Amino acid sequence: MRLIVARCSAVYSGRLDTVLPEALRLIMVKADGSVLLHADAGGYKPLNCN
Repeated sequence: MRLIVARCSAVYSGRLDTVLPEALRLIMVKADGSVLLHADAGGYKPLNCN
């Protein structure tokens, strides 16, 4: 697993379309290739995952 803290934005198109504005985020890249975006604070559930 890789953990990255960065100021970034995200645009996702899939089952749902999501736009996350630029903010400080925790990006988790898991060994199975999935990527999870977490908010800097306020909960344990990812904002978006792929």
